Amino acid sequence: TFDFQVIRTENFDVYYYPQEREAAIDAARMIERSYARLSRILQHEFRERKPLIIYASHTDFQQTNALASFLDESTGGVTESLKSRMILPFTGSYAEFDHVLTHELVHGFQYDVIFRRGVMSDAAPFSMRLPLWFMEGMAEYLSIGRIDAHTVSWLRDAVLNGYLRSIGEMNQRDDYLSYRFGQSLWQYIGSKWGDEVVGILLQKAPRIGVERAFATTLGLSLD
Repeated sequence: TFDFQVIRTENFDVYYYPQEREAAIDAARMIERSYARLSRILQHEFRERKPLIIYASHTDFQQTNALASFLDESTGGVTESLKSRMILPFTGSYAEFDHVLTHELVHGFQYDVIFRRGVMSDAAPFSMRLPLWFMEGMAEYLSIGRIDAHTVSWLRDAVLNGYLRSIGEMNQRDDYLSYRFGQSLWQYIGSKWGDEVVGILLQKAPRIGVERAFATTLGLSLD
C-alpha cells in the first residue's frame, strides 16, 4: 500500500509516495522539460493534464494496479493509452530514467494525436494501423537522439549476419528488433529531412496510413 501524493506541474499530475519525494520533484522538472521539446518537434500540445505515476523501485513498479497485465523485469515503463497514464520506476540512474520518461511521453503524444482525431480504433482497417516500428522506433529516436551506439551495433550485426529487414518485413513483425530497426529508420529521416518531419508524419499517418503519409511528405514510397 503506497500513500500516493500529487505534484501538480503546468501539464502533468505527478503521483509519488513520500519515500521518493526528492526524486519525484526532479522527475516533475524533467517531464516538463521533455514536454517543451517534444511539443515543438511534434507540433502538438495537450489539452488536458496527463498523469505520471512513478515508483521508487522496479519491485514497487511491478505491483502497480493501474494496468491489468503483468509487468516483468524487462519492462522499463508503460504508457496506458485510454487514460494516458505514464507509469515507470526510478532505477538509480537519472540518465536511464530520463530516457524512459521521454520514451513514454512520446507515446503520450502519439495516443493524444491518434485519439483526439478520433481516427483509430480496433475496427480500423489493418493498413491504417500504425506498426510497432513506427510507434516504438519514434519513441526511441526522440528519447535518445541520432547517435546511439547500442542501435548502431544491432544494425551492423544485422547487416553482417543477414537479418536486416525491409520496411515491408518490419510491418509484419512485432518484436525487440522493431525498436532498433525502427529507431534507425527515424534517425535517417530526422537527419535527412529534419525532426519536424517526424511530427508531420505522426499527424498524417493515423488519417491516411503510413504508406501515403511517407509518399506525400517525403516524396518517396516505403519501398
